[in-house]
Amino acid sequence: MVIDILALLVALVAGSIPFSWLIGRYRYGVDLRSTGDHHVGSGNLQHLGGIWAVVVATILDLLKGAIAITVVLAITSDEWVVLTAGVLVVLGHVFPPWLSFAGGRGAAPAIGVAWALFPLAGLAMLGVGFVALVSTRKTVAGIAAAVVALVVVAWFVDGDLSRLLFVALLFISVGLKDAVDRVWPRRPSG
Repeated sequence: MVIDILALLVALVAGSIPFSWLIGRYRYGVDLRSTGDHHVGSGNLQHLGGIWAVVVATILDLLKGAIAITVVLAITSDEWVVLTAGVLVVLGHVFPPWLSFAGGRGAAPAIGVAWALFPLAGLAMLGVGFVALVSTRKTVAGIAAAVVALVVVAWFVDGDLSRLLFVALLFISVGLKDAVDRVWPRRPSG
């Protein structure tokens, strides 16, 4: 029980590290909450640093999701704890306490969670998503391509339908968060 709680805390804290905000603040001197769409995700970082700042921030956000789940899998084999940790990584990203609970949309850490749950399919997902991101310069295109690649490869290679359903629901939740953010845009902080 204590080990499971520790695993969940690791996931929540890892998810709450705001890499895009840190890059925006310390590389470009800008608080992402006060510019662009006012989110601290990599999509809002693009107008400051271009596509390569987005790539760096996205990789860091992917890694925080993947590493957190890998650590949780090393700590416990309880599937409910592992899947709950996946949710907490994304929630930590969306609602980081260090930034007054105003975070990113959660797509990159969700992709990292999916990668840790489906390592082989995750590699295909990362490759397809990276190519789509760099070629279109649109984070949404990269995310969409990555999710489609994951589902197709995981379905045929891994066959763990319960984890695949979990990942699908995680991405649907991230997509709904994005839709809500577009309907009710965030106001500037401060």
